[in-house]
Amino acid sequence: MNKAGWLGLLWGAALLLSAGLRFWGARHPAPLEVRSGPVLVLLLAPAVLISLWMLLSSRGSGESGQSDTDQESA
Repeated sequence: MNKAGWLGLLWGAALLLSAGLRFWGARHPAPLEVRSGPVLVLLLAPAVLISLWMLLSSRGSGESGQSDTDQESA
């Protein structure tokens, strides 16, 4: 799938999620009780997943810890 397709899919999913939450909120007007466990997962999971992805993708590409200037001077 091309980039425009992915963008449309993600925006469409976000719009559906937003509409669903809005509808649910209209049907359940009581305040939502927030628990710390799900909040921490929602806050930390994206950062952990992106960090793991970056570590694993750089491991297979043969990149080293040296910068370009260090390699040129050697």
